[in-house]
Amino acid sequence: MAALERATEGLKAQTAVHICYGYGIKANTDWKATLGSQWRQYEESFPLLQRSSLDIVSLESQNSHVPMDLIEILRGKKVMLGAIDVANHAIETPDEVADTLRKALAFVDAENLIPSTNCGLAPFPRDIALAKAQRPQRWRQHRAGRTRRHRGERVFRLGP
Repeated sequence: MAALERATEGLKAQTAVHICYGYGIKANTDWKATLGSQWRQYEESFPLLQRSSLDIVSLESQNSHVPMDLIEILRGKKVMLGAIDVANHAIETPDEVADTLRKALAFVDAENLIPSTNCGLAPFPRDIALAKAQRPQRWRQHRAGRTRRHRGERVFRLGP
């Protein structure tokens, strides 16, 4: 934490840290295989991040093993939640994205929830990357009351 605090010291912009699982690296996949069905190691780091001066915590969520309720520890921070999986070419449906974000709303205040992809989309073919990248943007537009139908898809709702 000291290194993150020093790196952001004096910055006027909002600051963020991204927690990345790593993809395609044998050491990472071997390590993840030892973690079991729930990745609870964040119970140790989230309190440190919550108390830090960082504004935003970026967390991969879609198809991860991090229990959603752990983001409660970050309450008060902005949470950039990955609702788009970057480890496969399947393009999430609006309902899948909305479901992930709805679950998060039980643990993070709506004004602090920032929909995002899990990580970067650079390894994907352009058409898949663009389709995946549009999902969080369309959710943000919906939340702001600007969602409209796109190519015959139905609009999805997050609340009652």
